[in-house]
Amino acid sequence: MESSFFKLLPVIILTVLLGACANTQEQLDVSQQALDNCQRDLLLEQQRVGKLQKHLEECQLSAREIISDKDAARLRESELRQVLRNELADKSVELQYLKGRLTVRLLDKILFNSGSARILPSAKEVLDKLVTAIKNTQDHIRIVGHTDDVGISQALQRKYPSNWELSAARASSVVRYFQEGHGVDPLRMEAVGLSKYRPVTENTDEAGRQRNRRVEVIRTARDDK
Repeated sequence: MESSFFKLLPVIILTVLLGACANTQEQLDVSQQALDNCQRDLLLEQQRVGKLQKHLEECQLSAREIISDKDAARLRESELRQVLRNELADKSVELQYLKGRLTVRLLDKILFNSGSARILPSAKEVLDKLVTAIKNTQDHIRIVGHTDDVGISQALQRKYPSNWELSAARASSVVRYFQEGHGVDPLRMEAVGLSKYRPVTENTDEAGRQRNRRVEVIRTARDDK
């Protein structure tokens, strides 16, 4: 009996060892799978961090550009206020900086006679001052004509059937003066007529109607019309 046990002992030991090896291999396989999963997760996380870093750099660049544009716009506004200080003082010109756009509002009393789109000789002095602050920039320039709510007189209706035509003609006159008189690149400009539909105040009295009869020169650092 004892002899039989000793004969079986090597088999028993071998079986135990094989079982231990199998368990060890299984554990190794599990550990390797866990390691592979960790490496995959690490790679995905590195890719995500890389994308976030790139997005952060783009946001920082965009923020610097926005700040630079705002600083430039504020500088242009300061320059214009100095150049047009007399006109600003007598309320014939107004300046407004809003949402990245610098608007110079010229009341029609200094630009045109009633019902006319021909620029007055006295108005050219104001436009000459304004164009000095425009010519050497890359700003996009939108010239917008506006009227009050008084209809076109019967005598002028053959030339300007409505305030649409008059407002557009006045804007075009200023654009043409900037181009032909001062060499401003026409690709940077556009002329728009908005008739009576964008008043800045009520048309209930002559003072209000006078403010609404205007030409606006709108400058933007980019062509974001």
